[in-house]
Amino acid sequence: MSLTDSPALARLGVLTAAVGLGSAALLLILAQATPSTAAFLRCALAIIALAPFAVAEVSRRGLPGRRTVGVAAAAGAFLGLDYIMWAQSVYDAGVGVSTVLISVQVVVFPALVWLLHRQHPGRLFLWCMPVMLVGMLLTGGAFGVDPGATAPLRGAILGVLSGVLYGVYIYGTYRCRVLDPGLIVTPVLVATTSAGAVTLIGGLILGGFDFDLGVGGWAAMVGLAVLGQAGAWGLLAVFSTRLPVTETASLMLAQPITAVLLGTLLAGEQLAIGQWAGIAVVIAVVWLVSGGMRLLRTRGRRPAR
Repeated sequence: MSLTDSPALARLGVLTAAVGLGSAALLLILAQATPSTAAFLRCALAIIALAPFAVAEVSRRGLPGRRTVGVAAAAGAFLGLDYIMWAQSVYDAGVGVSTVLISVQVVVFPALVWLLHRQHPGRLFLWCMPVMLVGMLLTGGAFGVDPGATAPLRGAILGVLSGVLYGVYIYGTYRCRVLDPGLIVTPVLVATTSAGAVTLIGGLILGGFDFDLGVGGWAAMVGLAVLGQAGAWGLLAVFSTRLPVTETASLMLAQPITAVLLGTLLAGEQLAIGQWAGIAVVIAVVWLVSGGMRLLRTRGRRPAR
C-alpha cells in the first residue's frame, strides 16, 4: 500500500479540508471586503489555483463531455449566488452562525437525489428534517442572538438560503462524477468559472467592487481562496473517496465546529444560549444524516486485536 492510500493520511486530508472550509468565514472577516468583492475574488483566485491541475488532468484523461460541462456550469451559477448570500450572512450574523446554517445542504442534497432519481433517503432522513428545522430556527436567533450581530434576522435567512444553493451545487458535482468519473478538478474549475461570472454580474448590479483591501486584506482573500476553496476541495477530491462515506461525513463536522470556535475565540462573538442549543442540534442532525450511527456500529463490530 502506497502512502497516499493510507487511511490515516486520508483522514488527515479530509480533516484538514474541513478545518480549511471552517476557517473561510473568519478569513472573510479579516479581509474586510464587501460581500460582492469577496465572492468575486474568492472565485477569481481559486480559478488561478485550480487551472494548472485542471490542465494536467485534461492532458491525462481528455476533455469533459458536453453534459458534464453544462451540469458543472449550472451548478457553478448556484454556487456564485451562494457565495454572495453567504458573505453577507457572515457580516450580518457572524462567523459561527453563518457557517452552521449552510449545513442545511446535508438535507437539500439527499432531497434532490430523492426527487430527481427516486433514491429514497430512508426514514431517519425524514425524521431528521423537522429536527433540523428546529435547530436552524434556534441557531438563527429565535430565542436570542449575539448582541454584536449587525442584522441577525437577515443573516440567518441568507445563511439558510446559501445552504440551499450550496446543496444544489453539491448535487451538480455529484452528477458530474457520475457523467465523467475520471475527472475531478476540471468540473470544479468549470463550476468555479461559472460562479465567478455570476459574482461579477451580481457585484455590478449591487454597486460594484472595492479592491483596495490593503496587504492584510489581500492575504486573507488569498487564504480564503486557497485554504477555504481550492485547497480544501482538492484535498476532498483526493482523499474522500478513500474512506467510507460515513467516516468522511463525520470528519466534515469539523467545518462548523471550527467556525464556531474561531468565531468565539478570535472574532469575539457571544452567541446566545438558544443559538448554542441550535448549533448542537444542527451538528447532531448532520452527524446522524451522514451515517454517524452506522459508523459507530461498524466500529463496534470490529474484532479485538
